[in-house]
Amino acid sequence: MSLSTLYAIGLGTLTMAAAMTLWERRFHAGRSQALTFWAGGFASLVVGCALLILRDTLPRLVGFGFANLFIIGGYVLLLAGSLPFAGLRLPRFLVGFLLALAPVWLVIGPTLPDATWHALSGLLVALCCLALALVFAKFRPAAAVRTDRLVVTVFGLHGLVYLLRVPVIPLLAWQGREAALDLAALITMFEGVLFSMAAPMALLSLAREENRVELQHASETDFLTGLDNRRAFFAKAEAMVQAPAQLVLFDLDHFKSINDRHGHETGDEVLRIFARVAKERFGADDLVARVGGEEFAALLPGAGPDDAISALNAIAWRLRREARAGTRLTQDVTFSAGLASLPAGASLTAGLNMADRLLYQAKTKGRNRIEREAASSSFAPADTETSAA
Repeated sequence: MSLSTLYAIGLGTLTMAAAMTLWERRFHAGRSQALTFWAGGFASLVVGCALLILRDTLPRLVGFGFANLFIIGGYVLLLAGSLPFAGLRLPRFLVGFLLALAPVWLVIGPTLPDATWHALSGLLVALCCLALALVFAKFRPAAAVRTDRLVVTVFGLHGLVYLLRVPVIPLLAWQGREAALDLAALITMFEGVLFSMAAPMALLSLAREENRVELQHASETDFLTGLDNRRAFFAKAEAMVQAPAQLVLFDLDHFKSINDRHGHETGDEVLRIFARVAKERFGADDLVARVGGEEFAALLPGAGPDDAISALNAIAWRLRREARAGTRLTQDVTFSAGLASLPAGASLTAGLNMADRLLYQAKTKGRNRIEREAASSSFAPADTETSAA
């Protein structure tokens, strides 16, 4: 396959990459800027490669100088669009440096020998690609491991190919090995065609997987409180009950009367306050979820009954205090709870049934209390959070 044929294929695939990325942009509102950068990057590469194809018929300033600027600019745009996925941005000083360097390159670049020009431009391409690969190898949260590895592989290999060209091309030119130079150009262009197909697939996979993760998170999150919902609780709890744990079911007392007397806005705020207090009081490894209207559940792996009761007393005290401070309510907001101790490997369904029966007992015995197997108690009144805990 000839070099001109590979260039033509590369132009076609890069053009399709730009068009596909612009089309995909409509479906990723949160990443529209990133996809705009990517589309601009692929389009810039198209222009640069087209100028290189025509370089023998164009002034050297255009065929080499501007062609190289469009190519380097394309890789910089791909990098700039990718950095936000790792919570980063292209440093302003680097953008300013590149803009200042552009006219210098236009003056000096076309005067350099072809081998030196290829080596320097290849170094800039390699730095952009390796920087992008490094970002996804080291700085990304581990939310989309397979996609991250694909990006690292595609851009890492492309960067290494161009990094290898930096010493090889000048060396072959110095030795006068024209056949080897032609072969190196053919290999580079063949790899470039593969990159032009793989890069848009890898980058668009990032946006798609992020969308998938966001949709999954939304489907497992209670929109009002931000806690896990019933679906997420059951999915996560099944794995957590392989170790001993405490299972708690909560029900806010007289919640319907709060809604009827003070309005649903106040009721919603009470739910949010309870969710925040419970989430902050339980540990990072504990699972807290809203499983019904005013019903919540918590699974505390590794905790004992006394640990759970201490946490529940602290939550009861903070709920009374923060509900009065954050709403128009004049009466205390309280809850009833059923606490079941689960041995390792216990049935989650059986544990929930037990906690539900205990919760029902707490409500029938006057509410504002916790019921556990073979024991019960009202929440201890407390004037300070320390004494409650």
